[in-house]
Amino acid sequence: MSTAAVRLAFLRSSRALAGELPSVAAVLNWFDAKDRSRFEVRRAPLTALSQWHYAPHPMRLMHRSGRFFAIEGLRAETGFGPVASWDQPIINQPEVGILGLLAKEIDGVLHFLMQAKMEPGNVNILQLSPTVQATHSNYSRVHAGATPRYLDYFTEPGRARVLLDQLQPEQGARFLRKRNRNMVVVTDAPVPEHEDFRWLTLGQIKALLAHDNIVNMDARTVVSLIPLADPDEGPDYGLIHDVGGFGLDVYLSFCRSDKERHTMDELMAWLTAGKARHAMRVSCLDLDRLRGWIVTDEEIRHETGLYFSVIGVDVKAHTREASSWSQPLLHHGGQGLVGFLCQRHGGVLHFLARGSLEPGNRDGMEIGPTIACSEVAARACRTCAPPLLAHFLEPGKGIVRYDAVQSEEGGRFHHFQNRYMVVELPPGQKLDLPDHYAWMTLGQLWRMARHGHVNIEARNLMACLGLLETLP
Repeated sequence: MSTAAVRLAFLRSSRALAGELPSVAAVLNWFDAKDRSRFEVRRAPLTALSQWHYAPHPMRLMHRSGRFFAIEGLRAETGFGPVASWDQPIINQPEVGILGLLAKEIDGVLHFLMQAKMEPGNVNILQLSPTVQATHSNYSRVHAGATPRYLDYFTEPGRARVLLDQLQPEQGARFLRKRNRNMVVVTDAPVPEHEDFRWLTLGQIKALLAHDNIVNMDARTVVSLIPLADPDEGPDYGLIHDVGGFGLDVYLSFCRSDKERHTMDELMAWLTAGKARHAMRVSCLDLDRLRGWIVTDEEIRHETGLYFSVIGVDVKAHTREASSWSQPLLHHGGQGLVGFLCQRHGGVLHFLARGSLEPGNRDGMEIGPTIACSEVAARACRTCAPPLLAHFLEPGKGIVRYDAVQSEEGGRFHHFQNRYMVVELPPGQKLDLPDHYAWMTLGQLWRMARHGHVNIEARNLMACLGLLETLP
């Protein structure tokens, strides 16, 4: 398939709410009927986790194999933002995992093979994940378990054609320089069936993103990289003649326009200047030397009860590659908020991006959403409340275009949920913005994301956009 043909196939799939499963309701019925009694997650003291221990020099929590990941301590020092220095635990997982969607054309429409997958940190046990969601330790079978299903489509040359293959960063506030390989591959050959997997159209996946906690974070990051149009070309009105509403605005924001507030060269210069101007020094510390943190046999927690804690769990999961294991998880008690403000400039929808500097970023500043705030209820009335938070908590004349609660990655985070929002400001409303904010079209955000410059919170919101609404 040519690049143009691939993008056309993606667009057609994004408009299809019926596919191998005839409706979104049918997808939900299949998902809701899955047996969750096969899974068990129990809290356990960190020092009682099988194969995990506190290792010295520096003190860290790690697997005895030296693989998977470790919980380490760091100190961050920066002149960017309201806090000049802080200590925290962070996940060090230097492996590059695979997040992969297998695609296949069914009755002329591109479908994607989604998995109803259990993760120990999921609030609802099961969520829809990509076809393959595996760390290198998982698929190299360090756990002595089975090889992930359908892995060969992503690792064996010639098994499938590659449509998308990019290294993308994970949460820089919680992972130390972590990246995963985001992939979409397509096959024409028959694919073995399994009861935990179903073929869904892109339109069905996007419609499911309007529901709370159905599509997991790893699926969202891959979906965010699937283009809805060619950002080098203008809109094809013949393909979208029956489309209206906010979905049409999103599509047009993806296409090339002479109404963009900034050129790509200007936006790249803005990001480069941010990387050069705003630095962060990160140094490794023993876990028991972190300021404000308490390390016990049971858990690692902040003395204020805010932010997050590190807990342990014992897991039984009869459908996973390993049927039982123990591991630490980062537990978040309060709900966060991740949001984009958008506004029409010259009639074209633009999104307000923010330069984001986190201790785990590989290359300094990344492009984030307008706001990303954990434990928003606890922080909203404090001096550390993020700028522009009020536009999401009290939209006023703003129009809420998207609002759903989504979970972060359940393999490392325990019950970590964020409220994801997109709020459209009235045209002409002025904002007093610092220099690390910039307005971008969706096509410009996608271009930046393609080169690894957009953080995972912004990509997750991008995934939630783009269901094209048909005119009545």
